[in-house]
Amino acid sequence: MPEIQAETLIDGRTPDDVWDLVKDSGGIASRAGHVVAVTPQSAQEKTFRLNEWKVLLNGSEVTWVQREAAGPGLRLRFEQTEGDLEELSGEWTVTAAPTGTRVRLSIGFELGIDGLAPLLEPIWAQSFQAHADALLRSLSACAA
Repeated sequence: MPEIQAETLIDGRTPDDVWDLVKDSGGIASRAGHVVAVTPQSAQEKTFRLNEWKVLLNGSEVTWVQREAAGPGLRLRFEQTEGDLEELSGEWTVTAAPTGTRVRLSIGFELGIDGLAPLLEPIWAQSFQAHADALLRSLSACAA
């Protein structure tokens, strides 16, 4: 499964401050121009929540529902439960840094297109890298 990583440092903010922002997927995504919508699919449960994402990737609208679960620690794991991709999963990790807070976002995906995967996966990896980078820029803007 191809996986991308993105990371940012948010100066002057504590991990707990940044964690509150990370848990609000819709708030971060609303500042990213390529995200069409993030729509809650269930009331937030104690252990998980479901959100539907509509995102422009490679010039197409890609939709998925992801299950998000917090913990242990300041980690938010997510996985696609239904959608346009074969598989999508990842994790937000929030940790203390000397001058503030470090946030890492990892995303793994499977297109589910046998035979064409070697040709398409590098293109989609670039799109998911741009997606992750945009979400981290949005997070930084929210934290400012």
